[in-house]
Amino acid sequence: MIEKIYLDMDGVLCDFEKRYMELYNEAPNSSRDKKNWSVNWTDFVMSKQFETLDIFPGAIELLRYVRRTELPIEILTSSGGAKYHNLVAEQKDIWLKKQGLAYKRNVVPGRGLKASYATPDAILIDDTEDVIVAFNKAGGIGILHKDIGETLQTLDSVLAKQLNTVI
Repeated sequence: MIEKIYLDMDGVLCDFEKRYMELYNEAPNSSRDKKNWSVNWTDFVMSKQFETLDIFPGAIELLRYVRRTELPIEILTSSGGAKYHNLVAEQKDIWLKKQGLAYKRNVVPGRGLKASYATPDAILIDDTEDVIVAFNKAGGIGILHKDIGETLQTLDSVLAKQLNTVI
């Protein structure tokens, strides 16, 4: 039985990639090596961009849907690494407050750590394929978010299966 829905922020609720592209004319991971973010990443964090990101297309619809389920909702998001973890977490808190979203917030210092939240009764909606694969492998129910219509259809299917097993 599903007991919790986790929502990712960047790429699900807010539009990180759009802002990064607008500011630097490059995708966020394009000039990053495996250990260090680019100078642009440092500027992005230091200029507090996470506080003012646009709402991601479809996020309002997704939020309306998950609220109607009456299941507990939590945020499960990454800070992008340990170097700026606290700064990014604070900025994401501010963004959530500005949006009136008072959900419990879980910020991990790397996306690979999201799998540690996986349980058979937890759903994660995230836009990153390797995060969803790892969450599913760890025993959770991951839904890859690329299109709001498909996400809601998959969520419907998952929740309908739950109702069928309860009856």
